[in-house]
Amino acid sequence: MLRNLLLALTLIVSPLAMAQATSEPQRFGDLLVYRTLFNSSFLQPDVAANTGLERGPNVGVINLLVQRQTPQGPVHVDANVRGTVRNMLGQSQDLDFIRIQEDEAIYFVANYRSNQRGVLRFTVTVQGEEGGPEHEMQFHQEFHPDD
Repeated sequence: MLRNLLLALTLIVSPLAMAQATSEPQRFGDLLVYRTLFNSSFLQPDVAANTGLERGPNVGVINLLVQRQTPQGPVHVDANVRGTVRNMLGQSQDLDFIRIQEDEAIYFVANYRSNQRGVLRFTVTVQGEEGGPEHEMQFHQEFHPDD
């Protein structure tokens, strides 16, 4: 059932939202971090409810996938992930990531809010394993609330 939810989550994202996805992962040594950001209105209500995500005109979603590059190919990592998002006024909110596992794949998703259109600054910290080094990603994303 969770596989169907994740497939639905992936398929309902519009071309505009997919343009906001990073095609290349952020690399930290052998760790690869992929990210996608999109408006929560692209989620079907049942998908949002079953994953613990919120939908709304002023709510966005960040989706992360962490892998480790090995000689046999990428392996999914059950990482420790935390983050914040700030608007241009400096107002900050914590990202409360939800861990979703589907077979071997592990996704980390969180909601964020913005009441107006503008650039949001994200800071995300990823730790590949307990006691391992923490890696920080910083990136900007323009958010367009639904009308």
